[in-house]
Amino acid sequence: MKLVPRAPAANQGGVAGLVPVELDAARTQLIGMRTGPVLRERLAPQLRTVGFVAADEQRLALVTTRFSGWIEKLLVAQSGARVEKGQILATAYSQELVTAQQVYLNSVKWADKQGLATAGGAAGGVEYDARRRLELLGVAPQDVAEIARTGQPLATVPVRSPVAGYVARKAALPGLYVQPGTELFQIVDLSTVWVVADVYERDVDRVRVGQRARFTVAARQGETFGGRVQFVYPAVNPESRTVQARIELKNPGLRLKPGMYGDVLLDLPAGDALTVPGEAVVDTGDQQYVFVARPAGRFEPRRVRLGAGGDGRVQVLEGLAEGEMVVTTANFLVDSESRLRAAVEGFRPVGAEDERREREGDDRREHARADARN
Repeated sequence: MKLVPRAPAANQGGVAGLVPVELDAARTQLIGMRTGPVLRERLAPQLRTVGFVAADEQRLALVTTRFSGWIEKLLVAQSGARVEKGQILATAYSQELVTAQQVYLNSVKWADKQGLATAGGAAGGVEYDARRRLELLGVAPQDVAEIARTGQPLATVPVRSPVAGYVARKAALPGLYVQPGTELFQIVDLSTVWVVADVYERDVDRVRVGQRARFTVAARQGETFGGRVQFVYPAVNPESRTVQARIELKNPGLRLKPGMYGDVLLDLPAGDALTVPGEAVVDTGDQQYVFVARPAGRFEPRRVRLGAGGDGRVQVLEGLAEGEMVVTTANFLVDSESRLRAAVEGFRPVGAEDERREREGDDRREHARADARN
């Protein structure tokens, strides 16, 4: 017996490739099927996405020179090193600084001789101006005090870290000639970090500054880092079609390291919604549907449109009514049965009339080929 395809029967949910199925009580018990109601309840939805750890740009510091000279010695010679605020990173020689130090020492001696060092007179003003010039050239206050104490200019001036943190980039080398503005080090303070989360374009309007966020990474099992959305970037990435949201997190003990990837959970405003258990939804990527339990063991596939989810439940925007029962476990077995029946029902046996028409068609085609040959 031949089988020929026939047009698939339309079903209530409009789910392509699926048909309703009937399962008796014994079989549903055997496969462990359970059902749950469609409820209207107050839902505290959550938006789940991914994000990565980045350094807080507000805590980046560049160590540059404000004079011309040469790097004499490196005391921090590798990237990634931990440094403290005021720690000496390198020493530099500059004829400009030597001259400025000598001017300062001369002003101190003159002020002492005139007895006006602290009187605010002309000599005191000269000393202040000379000291201020050294500070503007990048000499730290403790180094200026050392110059005044010894009465001798420093042959090489210390280059100190302005903040505590880690060396993110090192450009300084012994013997390097530097000019004003030459970058020597980049120091980053990682006591606070950013988590940059990717939010899909369709969810952009649901993300607001101030929303609570939680971040988890595989490297820190069992730990959750909490913070709030600090900023939502104004542009969409044309490749990923996402908008980035920035979350600021405290980072004690350097538990989070720049570059780490993890899961981000954003708490959205709560509201009343029609919901189903999250496990009730079958999501193929192209369509989302559930199986609705009907009387007499009948289960119908129903296409749904979903909204936000939270606490194991998901909002249903279209496709279901309050009080209907949906399959929550063993969905894949019901789905397989529905697809198998849809495939079987897609073919029908060929009857005698169909066979006669097929033979007549074959005869006509054979005569046509014979006429073409003659």
